[in-house]
Amino acid sequence: LPLISFTGSVPVGRQVASVVGQRLGRTLLELSGNNAIIVDETADLDMATRAILFGAVGTAGQRCTTTRRLFVHESRAEELIAKLVKAYNQISVGNPLEPNVLMGPLIDKAAVETYRQAIEEIKKEGGQVLHGGKVLPRPGYFVEPTIVQAHNHWPVVQRETFAPILYVMPFQSLDQAIDLQNSVPQGLSSAMFTNNLRHGERFLSAAGSDCGIANINIGTSG
Repeated sequence: LPLISFTGSVPVGRQVASVVGQRLGRTLLELSGNNAIIVDETADLDMATRAILFGAVGTAGQRCTTTRRLFVHESRAEELIAKLVKAYNQISVGNPLEPNVLMGPLIDKAAVETYRQAIEEIKKEGGQVLHGGKVLPRPGYFVEPTIVQAHNHWPVVQRETFAPILYVMPFQSLDQAIDLQNSVPQGLSSAMFTNNLRHGERFLSAAGSDCGIANINIGTSG
């Protein structure tokens, strides 16, 4: 039987493969994700906002399929960012077992430090923090869910930070958005919001998303 290992670390994956290979075993590894959502110029932004919020903030960004990168058509970027910031302002952070608390803590002190270092790196790169970006001064490992305007080629964006940080980046054409989405060393999941069937077919084609899990959302929220 294969050894199934779920881990967010490529170095650990290499170590596992080396150890298992010595006994001619097989491995099935999930080694992190840098998951993206594309929102084109035809998308229903209300529907997209709810999905992005759940994808980026659910489980405090500590899920292999957490939404980490958001590519939005430049003609809709300002409107979508405004909707997201408004939604993020309504997020309550605390004990997730309590009613009305949407986001819980990070797993440990090391995760909080990784979050803090990522925010510092973002600022050094010239990124604009649109919401959040702070460690909360309370007992436990609580941070603010964060939205950042960034560039896809930045090292911090190219990595998977296991925390609720969403990188927002505009695009001009669908081909550019797909190229940007695919231009990271990780994969795993992706999604697209559009009301243009041809855009959806392009995204799902062999020339589209290179992620193992790719979904399109076509339609309206009504």
